[in-house]
Amino acid sequence: MIRADRVGDATTTGRITRYIQEALERPAEIETVSEQLADKRVGITLASAAAVFGLTRNWRRMESVFMVDYSCTVKLGTPIAIKSAMYRAAKAGGLIKSGQALEALAGIDTVVFDKTGTLTHNTLQVTDVLPLAKGLDEGQAVAMVASLGEHTAHPIARAVVELAQARHLAHVAHEEVDFIVGHGVAGRIGDNVIRFGSRRYIEDDEHVSFAAARDKVAKLKAEGKSMLYAARDNEPLAMFALRDRLREEAAPTLARLRAMGVKRLVMITGDAREKALALGEALGLDEVHYEQQPEDKARLITALREGGAKVAYVGDGVNDGPALMAADVGLAMPRAADIARATADVLLVEDRLDALADVVAIAQDTMALIRSNFRVAVGVNSAILAGAATGRFAPVTTALLHNGTTIAVLLRSMAHGRGAMA
Repeated sequence: MIRADRVGDATTTGRITRYIQEALERPAEIETVSEQLADKRVGITLASAAAVFGLTRNWRRMESVFMVDYSCTVKLGTPIAIKSAMYRAAKAGGLIKSGQALEALAGIDTVVFDKTGTLTHNTLQVTDVLPLAKGLDEGQAVAMVASLGEHTAHPIARAVVELAQARHLAHVAHEEVDFIVGHGVAGRIGDNVIRFGSRRYIEDDEHVSFAAARDKVAKLKAEGKSMLYAARDNEPLAMFALRDRLREEAAPTLARLRAMGVKRLVMITGDAREKALALGEALGLDEVHYEQQPEDKARLITALREGGAKVAYVGDGVNDGPALMAADVGLAMPRAADIARATADVLLVEDRLDALADVVAIAQDTMALIRSNFRVAVGVNSAILAGAATGRFAPVTTALLHNGTTIAVLLRSMAHGRGAMA
């Protein structure tokens, strides 16, 4: 039997197509600003024509002045440059959903990373299984947690599920599973409620003490491992130690971002203090916020923005949605949860962190091109206007020069997009 989980617009290809269509329909703020600047310069043409006719009473000279229109070059050049940039970004591994996102991305000075799945690979490996309940062996502990964890895409739960599959452990029947976002999972197996998740969830919220295993936990954390706690009713069930791998491209990508003008690199994680600070020091991060809850992420982003920072947030989890929306521009990794994909302004489609630096470089390059096009348009058209006003250019000559300038700027914008990706 073949079952279709997603069809039509619900498929990955359908969602990507929809993102592109929505992005092409949304104007960027820079387009609006360009249009306003162009509209203001219409008055220059009208005033110049009136002054020329008033001084010379020459209809042809006034007609020549009317052939000069600043708005054509400015209004057409900007959207073409933005569409070309979105094409370049897609080729480089990033879908930019709007022109506003492109503009915001070009101006960022602070990047905040949610650690797991961004700076580290989105896969964890269980290194140690420590049964704590009497009569419980490793296989039983793994089977119970994996049977509940297979219903969530969280990387920690997925690691336990993969371990169970590797050991060919049988599925354990259970009732409906509850998900506590940012904390853990709970479900009933037989007459018992099985819970697993963070220490804060199991010990602080559910009041299950793991005090007897403190020394083991300290030893595993000192080795740079993360801990997953599991409880049965009100008693400890087991602990799992997991290790994640730092992305090979993480350090070079952070160095590129600094070279492009990013002043502050920040990591936020639910990891314990020692592990988080060790990773932050290894990567040369400016700030490390450890043992954070999901709601802390959005608050951190808001505080940075209120302090004047232009913030990009990079995440991939269900609980990253509020932070992605709170940032000036949110970026989701390719394996991100659906809610992260929906709320992000930029979706990275290749599982490599350096695609982030590529997209930022394209955004900065495009904004520089737009500013350059504006200067070219104003400078050249002003020279043509002066020639028309002084009688050096006939109306036909003025029209050819003006339209030629417009076409040249458009070709420059399109060639810039193709040439940069050649």
